[in-house]
Amino acid sequence: MKSILIVTILFIANQTWAQTDSITPVKPAVDFLQQLSQADSVTGGQVTLHGDPKIEQLLKLQLSINKKEQAFQGYRIQILSSSSYNVNIDTLKSYTQRFEEEFPDIRAYLQYTDPDFKIRVGNFRTRIEAIPALKRIRKKYAGAYPVKTTIYLHELNPVQKQDTIPTLPPIHSTSFPPR
Repeated sequence: MKSILIVTILFIANQTWAQTDSITPVKPAVDFLQQLSQADSVTGGQVTLHGDPKIEQLLKLQLSINKKEQAFQGYRIQILSSSSYNVNIDTLKSYTQRFEEEFPDIRAYLQYTDPDFKIRVGNFRTRIEAIPALKRIRKKYAGAYPVKTTIYLHELNPVQKQDTIPTLPPIHSTSFPPR
């Protein structure tokens, strides 16, 4: 009983504070306890949990919090910070576009944090993960440095904007013999 409680608490703690080396895509919710209670398809074994039902409630609460938040703490590389006083926003946007042209594999974000505008680039789970990109970026932007920030999941997979409908390739007519 105590060992199951300890394992469950460690599992919850690991899921709330653990860092991984890469950003994982959002997966549909999986009922962990339900999967444990089902018989294994290979061996036919089944796990029976005898514990406090409040543990199951805690797991469901944690899942619902994770669904609502849709964000995580990660790192981006800051390449510019400019005071909002007497700044031209179009200049900052062109600076952001120029960065994305120089580094097409790294996305740039223009953010306003009172009283400054900041241009931050990339989406990294850990500071160590940001180091290879930081080395590349510092060759052109010497003052770049990693900063801890909140990364929202909707920023990771942007919807491609298209202003035209893709056309189908032309159909080549072939002559068929008459019937």
